[in-house]
Amino acid sequence: MRKKIPTPAAPLVTTAPLKKAGLLRKVARAGAAVVAARVAADTGKKGVIGLLAGAGAKRFITRYPAGALFITGAYMAGKLFEAKRAADRKKALKRLPDKSGEPIPIEHARKVRKG
Repeated sequence: MRKKIPTPAAPLVTTAPLKKAGLLRKVARAGAAVVAARVAADTGKKGVIGLLAGAGAKRFITRYPAGALFITGAYMAGKLFEAKRAADRKKALKRLPDKSGEPIPIEHARKVRKG
């Protein structure tokens, strides 16, 4: 015959009730999800590598406030750098305006004129 183990009157371990997530935490999670999705998309690789990059970015952002600033800042700096390179590349092309309002490369205009 087994002995019955008595149950204590008070629980041995007390747990605090879970706190509801505040508005700031909800916004931070949404922002982390957006940045993580953009990081995953901008890795250039679809699949496991992009998924891991996005998941890692989201974890880092939600866990460390400085990480959020670092990853978001690095992402924004990369976007600005790419935009500047594209603008410089576009400016480097010598173009002539035509009657349609679309600029055309000078080399193309010379070929059309001679040809």
